[in-house]
This record gives sequence, C-alpha cells and structure tokens, in this order.
Amino acid sequence: MNIPYRRISDYQPVDIAQLRPGGSYKQLIEKRTHPIDELVRVHGKIPDELLKPRRCPTCGSDSPRHELDKDHMQIVRCGACDLVYVTPTFDEEHYRTVYASQEYQDIVRDLGIKSHDYRVERFGRERVALMTPHLRTPAPKYLDVGCSTGFVVEAARDAGWQASGIDLNPSAIEFGRSRGLDLRTAALDSAGIEPGSLDAISLFDVLEHLIDPMPVLRDCVRLLAPGGIVFLYVPNYDSASRLLMGKDAHFIWPTHHLNYYTPVTLRDLMTRQGLETVYVATEGLDVVDYLWYRREVQGQHDEHIEAIADVLQFFINAGAYGKNLRIIARKSA
Repeated sequence: MNIPYRRISDYQPVDIAQLRPGGSYKQLIEKRTHPIDELVRVHGKIPDELLKPRRCPTCGSDSPRHELDKDHMQIVRCGACDLVYVTPTFDEEHYRTVYASQEYQDIVRDLGIKSHDYRVERFGRERVALMTPHLRTPAPKYLDVGCSTGFVVEAARDAGWQASGIDLNPSAIEFGRSRGLDLRTAALDSAGIEPGSLDAISLFDVLEHLIDPMPVLRDCVRLLAPGGIVFLYVPNYDSASRLLMGKDAHFIWPTHHLNYYTPVTLRDLMTRQGLETVYVATEGLDVVDYLWYRREVQGQHDEHIEAIADVLQFFINAGAYGKNLRIIARKSA
C-alpha cells in the first residue's frame, strides 16, 4: 500500500473549542454507555438472551480470537482477514432505537449542531476538495449517507454539486433542513434512489456502526454511475490513540462501534466489493484526545506536549496512525 508523502505546510489545525463547544465532549464520554446502563443496573450485565453472535462482517469467517472486553461487550479479531469487531451484538432494531433516542439526539445537538458552522468550513470544504480530483463531472450528483447535520452536504451544495443527505437521527435532519439542505430521515436501502444515478457517495463515521456493512456497500456500488466514487471515513484501529490509551481510547465504544478497521482491512473490504482504492490517508485528534484523557481521567498536565501537539499530530497522520481513516474507492467504468 502506498502512503502519500505529506508536507507539514499542508497540515490544517483543528480549533477544539469550536469543534467541541462547552462540555459537549465530556458529555459524550459520560453518556457512552447510555443504551445499556439500565440493563447493567438491573442485571449486573447485559442479559445473554439480548445478544446474538455474528460471523466476521468482512469475510464471513467464524474463527475469532479474543481482543479485549469493554463496557460489558466483547471485541474479537478475525483469524482469517484480521478485522477487529464486536460479537455478540444486539439486533438491528436495538441500534435503530438507540440512534433515534433522546439521549443520542442530545449528544448530536451538543456536539454537532452547536459546531455545525465550524464543521462546514473546516471539514466539509476539505472533504469536498478531497473528492473533487477523483470526479468525472464538475457538477456531480452526490449523496452523504449518515449525513448528521449536513455539514458536508452544505459545503458540496456551495461548490455547485447536486448534494443531498440521509440519516436516521431526526433532530440532525431537522436542523439541516432548517438551513435549506436536501436532507431526509431514511436508510440507504429505502431511500428510493435510482440505480447508477450517483457520481459520489460518502459514508462518514457509518461503517463502524453497522452489524452487516456488506449490503450497504453493495447498495453504494449499485447506485453509483460507472466510474463513480465512494468516500469512507472510519476510526483507525491501528491509531496512536489506541496505542497510547489501549482500550480507554475514546473510539473503542462497543455499544455503538461494532467494526474496527485499519488501512489494510478497509482496503480489503473495498476489493471484495470490486472497488479500486485510489486514496488512503489518516487524520486525527490523537494527541488532543490523549492529553484530554491524561488531564480529565488521570489528573496529569502535560504542558510541554501541548506546546508541540500539532507537530506531533502531523507526524502521526503522515505515518497513517491518525485516528480517522479515509479511503476513496472507485467503481469500474
């Protein structure tokens, strides 16, 4: 796999105060286990009858080995393709209920809606710029799956794209629609999109939440025009965050994150769907998250590391160890 050479002059810092306004990030961490808190209070664990084992969601193998336990759930590593995933899991209906719950909408409101304008400028426009060189039309028809408040849809619309988005969180969709964005509360398989009609599809922070990602990816391939692209964005299991914090890394969230990819296992997933990977990179807030953990959990202060946090993060990103893994893959023409 080729990792592109990166220049530090291209590094774009993140304004944490705008990205995580007020105590929104702390609230996210504190509410991490909200779907199981009552079950654990009553039963001391998640009752076995509520969980169902699953095979590897990439290759279908049933040869896992134990990786770690967290939040009363088990994370394993596939012995065949090396994917790390949660098993057993709740059923589909449970997760649909979680993402429509008031608790989850509160998280989105505090973490997403309040930072929407900043996300458009810092992340939305960046992601549109990353997709642009791989498109075959200057005014592509674009769908963002799991669009949240629509901050990437807004940036794409402003760039002249035919941009729309779908998500299962009603409050996020309502907010985006209030800004004039073409958003709907829908799942991809029931969104009524014509096959072969899209030039680009993105799934930012989506695949890690799915019990079975394969049908969603097959739908993406079916809906893309020949030569169209899919842009995926998932947590990177082989990231500095995990190497520094182990299972206390914030993205290891087994009540919500069911699949944990690396650059190798995500590219493997693309190949299995007949997609050609044309771009791989990582970005992250690994250093910021590590410093937050040291300060808020361990009571430690690391002023010297804080002073060089952006430079350290650039090195981490350039070596493909950033927390957020990005892949753009193309459907054959």
